[in-house]
Amino acid sequence: MSLEPVVAVAKVGATLRTVAVAIVIAIVMGLLIAIQQIRVVTLQGAITVEANARQEAVDANNESQATITTLRAEAQRNANYTADLNKRIKASEDKAKKARKEFDDLKRYSKPVRDWAAQPLPDGLRGKASSGDKDNRHKAGGP
Repeated sequence: MSLEPVVAVAKVGATLRTVAVAIVIAIVMGLLIAIQQIRVVTLQGAITVEANARQEAVDANNESQATITTLRAEAQRNANYTADLNKRIKASEDKAKKARKEFDDLKRYSKPVRDWAAQPLPDGLRGKASSGDKDNRHKAGGP
């Protein structure tokens, strides 16, 4: 009996084993490539999400800066307005003091003004009730 058929079968078996190993290696390589591709796609998605989030943050920051600028300008206008009002109030107070001083001087040095200032106030201005001939017709519940 010759060993040629056994050798031939062994060669075929070795060849099949080699082909099987090559197929397994190809499958493993395909899986590794697929896994890497999935990782790349996932990372690209994450980069896109982060880029969008960054852009939203930049836009929000720009809007905040614009709001801050507007509020600072408004605060400056308010400060200027307040300063102007304070100047006007001070001028009015000074004018009132001057008028009061002039009136006091007139009361002190002018006899007609002194006589006028010495007159008693009418009853209605002093808070006293006036005399008994009041008109009560305007009150509710009257006849």
